[in-house]
Amino acid sequence: MIFLSSADLLCADDLKYSKEIGTIKLNVPDDQTVRNYLGIKQKEGQFILPQIRQGILIVEIFNMYCPHCQHYAPKVNELYSKINTRPDTKDNVIMLGIGVGNSPFEVNFFRKKYNIAFPLFDDKGYSVANRLDGLLTPHFIGMSLDGKGGYRVIYSQSGGFEDADEFLNNMLKLSSGTK
Repeated sequence: MIFLSSADLLCADDLKYSKEIGTIKLNVPDDQTVRNYLGIKQKEGQFILPQIRQGILIVEIFNMYCPHCQHYAPKVNELYSKINTRPDTKDNVIMLGIGVGNSPFEVNFFRKKYNIAFPLFDDKGYSVANRLDGLLTPHFIGMSLDGKGGYRVIYSQSGGFEDADEFLNNMLKLSSGTK
């Protein structure tokens, strides 16, 4: 996996998906606990990612049938666990997954089979995949608040990661250059 260097922070606005990410619509979760985690006040309909108002948002784009997504699921679970146990990240970093081309049934199957604890959303109609043209799964997008009511993409990379601590520390480093 390739990480962005500090020099790349100067070009963060040029990262692929910067404009499209703020327009992605997801269905409001039925589960109140999930809505609380995401900070979503509404109880039905759809929401856009900028409605999540945490400092850092990490989005995993996955597909239930992707063998790489299956392989990296334990590492992604480890990342989520680290986020929630570290005092400097548990209230500042949010994580969610979007199953491109997956139905709610397929997303639920993936969640149960790999014990995914963070929120997962379906993209049965490929609306997210169509907006984020050219991505391969798994794909990780890291964003930080831009100070203008939205998010700024600070990281976008296809492929998994081997070290959850290193990945999380990189997200923190990249986000500090955009505040």
